[in-house]
Amino acid sequence: MTVGYKRIFWGIFIATFNITIGILTILPAFVGWIVVLTGISELEEKTSGGDFSRPKISAMILVVASLGGGILSLLGSGNVESFLPMLFYPLFVIAIELVVFHKILEGSVHNFNAMDQQEIANKYTGKDRTYIILTGITMVLLSISLTINHQGTGFIGVVMAMISRIYLLTAMNSLSKEDYKTDYEEKD
Repeated sequence: MTVGYKRIFWGIFIATFNITIGILTILPAFVGWIVVLTGISELEEKTSGGDFSRPKISAMILVVASLGGGILSLLGSGNVESFLPMLFYPLFVIAIELVVFHKILEGSVHNFNAMDQQEIANKYTGKDRTYIILTGITMVLLSISLTINHQGTGFIGVVMAMISRIYLLTAMNSLSKEDYKTDYEEKD
């Protein structure tokens, strides 16, 4: 399961910090979501107590949405951002991300409960709640910014989005280490 969490970590990293040179995107966001999808598939194979089918379906939606958004922005060359449905595209992606990562954390908590590791399960329940709160604040701030066109609120929303993404990266990194420790302890 450690491999699955590491793939999810690197997928989030690629989806967040994609490399663009001019008009060409070297590592587009959909590649990162594909890596996340393979990590979820790995977790689904190795799981003992958690259900990872819903985050897998939601990750597939993220792959399609980011691929479609990338193609539209490539073909539209700047005019796409003024199209009203594309204005709220980032909120749609953030909402789907919230579902994916909440369900991953929830499935991980169920796994730790199945392994009788209540203390670790409680730790990741808290991390899940914190992630939900951070992402919820991000969505509210970005909604306000897009609705009333307030740049200050938008800036704070973007900062909150980065904070929630960095928090998610640290949680996934920690999960990969926790899972490694529990696998190691079971082998002894």
